[in-house]
Amino acid sequence: IRVVNNGINLDVFKPTESDFRKRYNLENKKIVLGVAFEWEARKGLDVFIELSKKLTSDYQIVLVGTNDAVDKEIPQNIISIHRTQNQQELSQIYTAADVFANPTREEVLGLVNIESLACGTPVVTFKSGGSPECVDETCGSVVDRNDVEGMRLEICRICEEKPYSREACLAYSKKFDENKKNEEYVTIYDELLENPK
Repeated sequence: IRVVNNGINLDVFKPTESDFRKRYNLENKKIVLGVAFEWEARKGLDVFIELSKKLTSDYQIVLVGTNDAVDKEIPQNIISIHRTQNQQELSQIYTAADVFANPTREEVLGLVNIESLACGTPVVTFKSGGSPECVDETCGSVVDRNDVEGMRLEICRICEEKPYSREACLAYSKKFDENKKNEEYVTIYDELLENPK
């Protein structure tokens, strides 16, 4: 069995500076980012609501991919961004964040984790599905599924101690370059053609 992970476009997802912090008046905040395209318990919306009660005012949770229904569920101290104009704007938000939190309970791989790393931002995620495969000890942390306090502690550790450098995050994300992944598929097909069973 050979596993070829999904890849991302590293020409799009890369460190992208912007005025995001200034626009949202977050210059002196530690930004905890969450991105999903269907916010619900499966994606950990309830975890972010709990984190918003536990993190100090030095931290700001920003959720991307929300909608009007989600806005009714989340407290006022979470910034809700319904959608971005394009992937470049999403890259700007990833780049502006201090940590990407992914309390997903079901995940095939977790491309949002990799997108964040490709923008230089470290990740903390639940031990769920393929999410742990998206990080290693150089660029992110994995906590037990549903361990909200563990996630809070890791968020604080990452933001305060800064154990993961931007360079390490970028280096790890290169493992998921979609061009290299496409080459892996081609190599497998070529081998099968040369040695049909």
